[in-house]
Amino acid sequence: MRKIWNEFLTILALTFLFAFSYPAFTESIPESTNQILGIIQWVCWLAFAVDLLLGIVTSENKVAYLKRHPLEIASVLLPFLRPLRLMRVISFGGLALQKIAIGRQFAIMVKVAITTVFIAYIAAVQITITERAVEGSNIKTFADGLWWAVTTVTTVGYGDRFPTTTEGRLLAVMLMFMGISLVGVITASVAAWFVKMNQDEESK
Repeated sequence: MRKIWNEFLTILALTFLFAFSYPAFTESIPESTNQILGIIQWVCWLAFAVDLLLGIVTSENKVAYLKRHPLEIASVLLPFLRPLRLMRVISFGGLALQKIAIGRQFAIMVKVAITTVFIAYIAAVQITITERAVEGSNIKTFADGLWWAVTTVTTVGYGDRFPTTTEGRLLAVMLMFMGISLVGVITASVAAWFVKMNQDEESK
């Protein structure tokens, strides 16, 4: 039963991702379509909230449960992070990589890289929706938003695209911190991988 429920939540996360992303690719959305997208997002949020509450209620150690499920908490508290429920799929993918003997370090690196790309995409969608209609903004299309997200999450920061609203700047701060952490993990994993290869060669 739990497996079916988790699969249902994954489908809802994919559905939410579509409803969440659609406005970033379309400048003019009919009011009826906008209402449908809103209903879809609220239904998904309700399911995520119910799942989190059930988990807390049925858990013997509620504090430990909350510590083990940061993505679930984030997807309920912060609307634009609801697609993070899909990170469960990425997590399963990382475990699969380890099982086929590609190596634990490489599996972690791949998982973190996919996570970075996914977060950059979510940020690009959100910044495009937030900034596009603002006068004086320089982020008008999803391509602009994606370019800004990639340069921010990789800490390059060219400065040719930047948020002008308070919400956009808060999003930028969050993305900066996540970018530093995620890119740091990738760099450390690559370095550790090369060190291990060098040690293996020397031990032969």
